[in-house]
Amino acid sequence: MGGFVVLTLATVDVNITGDHEGIFLLKGKGWAILELRDDLFLGEEDRYIAGIDLERKKNFLGGMFNAQAAITTDQSRLCYEWNSKRGEGFVRNHLPGGRQLLTSFSRFVDDGGKETAGLFLGGGLPSAVREKDVVKKNETGMAYYDGLQWYHIWCNSNEVISNARNETIFPSSWKFLGSRILHENDTELFIESSHEIMVDDVPLHMTRTAVFEAGKTYFVLAIRIRNMGDRPATYSYLYGDDAWVGHYGTSAGNVGWSSDGVSQFLYQYKGRLNTKKLHYAGLFDFGNDVIGEGHTFTRVANFIEWFGDIEPAVFFSNGSNDFPQINEKKVPLSSNRRFLGIQWGPRTLNPGQTEQYTLAVGMAVHNPKNGFPMKPDIDLRNFP
Repeated sequence: MGGFVVLTLATVDVNITGDHEGIFLLKGKGWAILELRDDLFLGEEDRYIAGIDLERKKNFLGGMFNAQAAITTDQSRLCYEWNSKRGEGFVRNHLPGGRQLLTSFSRFVDDGGKETAGLFLGGGLPSAVREKDVVKKNETGMAYYDGLQWYHIWCNSNEVISNARNETIFPSSWKFLGSRILHENDTELFIESSHEIMVDDVPLHMTRTAVFEAGKTYFVLAIRIRNMGDRPATYSYLYGDDAWVGHYGTSAGNVGWSSDGVSQFLYQYKGRLNTKKLHYAGLFDFGNDVIGEGHTFTRVANFIEWFGDIEPAVFFSNGSNDFPQINEKKVPLSSNRRFLGIQWGPRTLNPGQTEQYTLAVGMAVHNPKNGFPMKPDIDLRNFP
């Protein structure tokens, strides 16, 4: 009997992350036949065997006051969990009427089976990811609860740094230097994560700061990149997402949208935006007439706004590697990976030089006059 216990323990990898979201038994990796851990990420569903989920109970006990306050007083409040050592967590923005906006960071494994660490939008809590249920996965990434059901707003962000030869470096390969809470109370939350990216043997230091305010249907993300080496480095930076707006797992109905403050624009084809005129864009779950989809979709929409003097290339396409070319023939947005991307560069950073990219990422609201999405006003006054 003792030998059996020793053999069993020798084939089980016990992984305590400190998140205490539950007790989960997974198929093992490498030498381990099984893995026992206290958390579960999006992308690990195929490894999941059984478990006890404590997140629902924690959310009920810890968030009961916040939710009740939002319902009874029209006062919005924030609650969150953040693992500074691992660089992952989530923020719940409790809104009036029992609504909420849930945003997760680095709670997923990427396409290569690797975890990220830091302020990278994506993933979900065990209650949403442990089963192969696409309805429950509406609660992943950034998700909106209207009091009756959940809607998917953003998925796992697609971010990449590339060098002058277009060789790509994904966030799961960046060196995680740490994270911390800069400021927090019931209505404000500032989180920071730090990273190092080697671009052609030149170290670039990246600091990411996310700012949440209660009642706001977005967060502000500032990304600062500094050349810590002794020679120039040329890089490009891409931020984007095939967001599956409306319902997780499908791009059906998703079209692009934007506005210049006077006119409103729908994008049914792959293409680039005029960033001298436009400063934000999003995906709208409306239906693409060009491919005969009709208009029976959720009409939920997301948005992303970019700030600063460095003008990016912004585009809609049928995938993250589907960058529109100049004078390309018209191609409808029709894939299951309809994509919104923002790319800066190539840029050359000299030693000691810093560049900053500031984004507002969130959910659009509806214009009651025409049903078209509207971007909320972005408040940068409290931005650090």
